Amino acid sequence: MLNLIKYEFIRKYRLVSMILITMLALNLFLLTRGVGGSMLFLVLSPIVLYVFYLADIIKMYSDDLNKKTGYMLFMTPNSGYKIISSKLLAAILEGFALVLIYFIFILINGTYIIISAGNEIDYSQIIKAVDNLLSGSLGFNLGHVLVFLLAALAFLIAFITTVYTAMTIRKSIFSEIKFGGLFSFIIFLLINWVLSFLSSKFYDIITPYYDTVDTISSTGRVSAGGLAMILLPMIAVLIIQAVSLTGISGYLLEKKINL
Repeated sequence: MLNLIKYEFIRKYRLVSMILITMLALNLFLLTRGVGGSMLFLVLSPIVLYVFYLADIIKMYSDDLNKKTGYMLFMTPNSGYKIISSKLLAAILEGFALVLIYFIFILINGTYIIISAGNEIDYSQIIKAVDNLLSGSLGFNLGHVLVFLLAALAFLIAFITTVYTAMTIRKSIFSEIKFGGLFSFIIFLLINWVLSFLSSKFYDIITPYYDTVDTISSTGRVSAGGLAMILLPMIAVLIIQAVSLTGISGYLLEKKINL
């Protein structure tokens, strides 16, 4: 599986490098526009990164299912479970890398904002200084940002697995049906409807948990740990969803795929 993960990154490293270099150049340009430019970058860059992330992950799987490169991949002595699992793990690693990169951008731009305000900064305590800046200006700290970004990543991974499953069903069970793109979209909508229904039932069951969390959060500002507690059930559902759909896709790739 390690070789499959390496293969995923070898295919995309040039594109990813170009995107990151472009982001860095854009950040440096916006820094010349002052604090406003720095704030604009911090707001827009995660949106751009995650749109690129989704497009990149989904396009690569689509190419594997519909192009000759994919035919060669599925002819290797690797099971469908191993192939789809390696793609999911590669997506998770890439997502963590993007979270880390954005975190570094926060530190760089936070440091710039502090210096622009005429304040001195101890470069050995940059994280603490930026954390204090966020706490004083926006009411949340780096811990909140990290928890939110990880929750967003869990959502994106779960979303990707629904797309993977819809595409795999289209290419296996319904491979002979015309209007494949439209049919894949309909399958995608049905999968999400079923998942939403099941999730709503689960959240009804854990309502007492949220009542307890509300009691904790009503006592004052929610800490990063408190935010993690609030998001924990949602993240757990997303993880279960991702694992389940990956298993379904792996089975279809192993038994039903029609290239």
